[in-house]
Amino acid sequence: MSSENEIINFDDIDVYLLNGIKRNNPKALHGIYQQTFQCWYNTWNHYYHGEYETDVKLSSTEFTRQDEILALFYKGECFATTFFKEVNWDDETAPLDSYFNPWNEEVMEGLIARGKNILICSQFTVARNFRDRKVDIPWKYILSGFNMKRFLESETDAMTGTMRVSKGMGRMSVEAGGTPLATNVPCKDHEGELVDMIAFFQNEVRVVYKKNPWHPKFDKVWDRLNGKFKSQWKLVA
Repeated sequence: MSSENEIINFDDIDVYLLNGIKRNNPKALHGIYQQTFQCWYNTWNHYYHGEYETDVKLSSTEFTRQDEILALFYKGECFATTFFKEVNWDDETAPLDSYFNPWNEEVMEGLIARGKNILICSQFTVARNFRDRKVDIPWKYILSGFNMKRFLESETDAMTGTMRVSKGMGRMSVEAGGTPLATNVPCKDHEGELVDMIAFFQNEVRVVYKKNPWHPKFDKVWDRLNGKFKSQWKLVA
């Protein structure tokens, strides 16, 4: 068996932005929605009951309450997904969002230092059956690249990241242009794991993204966002 890494063909990557509520997506994308949900559910269910023996019941509302779900497919199979939700800090509901439970006041002040329109990025997910595949570009870096592309395409001032230290996610976030607000913080939402709390700001991320040697490939895939539905940024039934 060859030990050489598989070369990722970006022409075989498809990217979708889905609404968290199934019926708010075109019917032609309902199959994509279902595959994306299974990818997310299977991965995180194993996290809670495989990596950790907990009694956590993973609720589908974590998926269905999202404004947008970024779904990445390789050769027709969902290999990664991330959740997005936009909030404005002047809205009294924003600081009370459950996402910010682990974030203290000082960290949240750092997040809104350059503007109050915030893109909550959560549930960074790479499918388990892809993780051990030897590839020239790690799957998590591909997902991170598309997360940054999504952020740069938005009108938000900052994007969040609560990144697991044990998986090297905090380090990767800094490499992507993120700014650490707090490091090595025990997080109940991640079974007490240490996390880095990251803010992504437009200027820093744009500079780093343009220096990324893969960014032309990310842009090319993004140009065919949602396949034939790419012109519909906010999907409706």
